Amino acid sequence: MCAQEKFHKQSTLPNLTAGQVSALNELPKKIGPYKIEAQLSKGGMSFLYLGLHPENKAPVVIKVLSPRYLTHPELVSQFLKEAEIIALSDHPNIVKLYGQGEWESGLYIAMEFIQGISLKQFIMQQNLSIRSCLEVVLQVSYALLHLHTHGVIHRDLKPENILITESGSVKVIDFGIAQLSSERESSPPFAQGQFLGTPSYMSPEQKRDPMNVTSIADIYSLGVITFELIVGKLSYGTIQLSLLPEDLQKIVKKALEPRSEDRYQDIVDFITDISAYLRSKALSKTPEEMKEVWEHLEESHRELLPDSLPKWNAFDIGMATPDRKKDLGSYYNFLRFADQSYLIVMAEYMQSSLQGLSYSGVLKGMVQAITSEYLTDDSLSFKPISFITTLNELLSSPDKKHRFRFQLLHLTPLEDHFSFISCGCGSLIHLRTGAKAPRFLTNQNPPLGENPHHGFYETTENWSEGDLLIAHSFDGEVSTEQHGKELEEAMKSIINEQLQLSAQSQAEAILTSLAKTFPALVEASPKTLLSIQRII
Repeated sequence: MCAQEKFHKQSTLPNLTAGQVSALNELPKKIGPYKIEAQLSKGGMSFLYLGLHPENKAPVVIKVLSPRYLTHPELVSQFLKEAEIIALSDHPNIVKLYGQGEWESGLYIAMEFIQGISLKQFIMQQNLSIRSCLEVVLQVSYALLHLHTHGVIHRDLKPENILITESGSVKVIDFGIAQLSSERESSPPFAQGQFLGTPSYMSPEQKRDPMNVTSIADIYSLGVITFELIVGKLSYGTIQLSLLPEDLQKIVKKALEPRSEDRYQDIVDFITDISAYLRSKALSKTPEEMKEVWEHLEESHRELLPDSLPKWNAFDIGMATPDRKKDLGSYYNFLRFADQSYLIVMAEYMQSSLQGLSYSGVLKGMVQAITSEYLTDDSLSFKPISFITTLNELLSSPDKKHRFRFQLLHLTPLEDHFSFISCGCGSLIHLRTGAKAPRFLTNQNPPLGENPHHGFYETTENWSEGDLLIAHSFDGEVSTEQHGKELEEAMKSIINEQLQLSAQSQAEAILTSLAKTFPALVEASPKTLLSIQRII
C-alpha cells in the first residue's frame, strides 16, 4: 500500500485521544446555536467541542474559553482577538470562522471542522519525497503570505497547528496567540513565566521579547518545519542542516538565521527560492528520502549507550530521557567498581549534535580507558578529582576544544557517602530521610574541554539509607541565571509530590512537571534526569 493510500485510512479527528475526551463537568447540550456532539480536547485555557451547524448539520469545531479565565480582561480580549484574526484570514489554507459570541458559560468561537491529521502526526508517520514535502511547505507559505498581507503574525506556527486534509491540502489553525502587526502589547496576556509560543519553533527574538515580533518570526518557524518535513523527524530544537541537499541547505539556513535582519524579510522571497528549487535540476540529483539517513544515525547513537538501567541491589534507580533520539551528542553510563563503589556519568556535547555523535563515541572510549582498572582491582580507590582532571586534559585539544556538559556521581555505600562534580550542569538535589525539604548542592566547574588547567571542585556528603538523590544535566547557566530560586522552589514542590513513586515513575513525573513549568529550560538543555534512592 502506498503512502498516499495509507494516509486516507488514518483517523480524521485531529488531537483526539482517549485521555482527552472528558468534559469539565457535563457535556453542554448546546453552545450558541450549535448542538454539541462530543468534546474533542481540553487545553490549559480552552476546550474544543464537536458541534453541528444549525442549518446544514455540518460538523463544526467550537472553541470555548475556560470559565476560570472569564474574570481576566487580558485573556478575554485575546480570545476575542483570535476570532477577529480568523475572520480577517479568508484563505483556502487557513481554518474558516463560522461565528462567535456568548453563551451561558462564557465565550465561544465556531470554526470549520477539518477532516485530517496534524502535520506532527504526518511527519512521524509518513515518508515523503522531497518534492512532496516542499509542496506542503509552499501551501503553508501561501497561508503565511495571506496572513502577513493582512497584518497578522501567527506566533505559534508548529506542526500541531497545521492540518493535512484527506485531499492533501494544508490548513493552518490555532490563532490563540496571534498578533496584529499594528499592535504592540505592553504586558503578556498569559501567566507570568509562561511562553508565548513553542520553544523549538520560536525565533531568537521571540524568545527574548514575545510581545514585540514581526512576521519574520513566522518565517523562522517555517524554516524549522521545512527541515522536519524533509528529514522525516521532529527536531526538538536541534537542526542539522548537513542532512539536507546542498542547495536546499542554503534556503533553510537563511530562514533560520538567528539575527532577524539576516533572515528572509518577506515570505514571498522564501516562496520564490523554494519554487525555483522545485524547478531546478538539483532536485532530480538529490536522494528523495532523508528519514533513512537519520535512522542510521539514531541507531549508531543507541549503540553508545547502555541497553538498560543497572540492577544494583543498593539503589532504586530511575531515568527519564524523553525522546533521546534527538540528542545525538548525549552520553551516559553506569559503572560498578571492584571496591563496591559506583560511578554514574552524564554528558552532552555542546556544539552541533551531529558532530556530537562521533565525539560522544570518543568520550565513551576515554571514560572506559580511565576507569578500566577500577572494574577488576578492588585494591584501587576511585578518585573523582583525578578522573575528571585527566578526562578534561584529554578533551582539551590544543587546536580545537571539544566541550561537554558533564556530571559525575560517585556512590560509596560502604562508607555512607557520595561525591558529586558538575561541569556546566545544574545542582544535585539531596533529600535526606525525614527531611521536609531537599538541599541543592552545587560546585562551579566549567564544561569539560574548556580549560585544560582548571582545578575542579568536588562536593562530598554523607548518605544514609532512604536518602534520595535527583541528578539532572540541565544547562547550569540557564537554570541558575534565568530561573534561580524560582526553579528551586518548584523542584521542592514537585519532588515532594512524587515521593511515594518508584524511582522510574518518579523521574518521569518530575521531568514532565518541569517541562510544563519551565518549557524554555527543558527545550534549551539536555534532559537526562536521574532519581536514585538508597535502599540498603
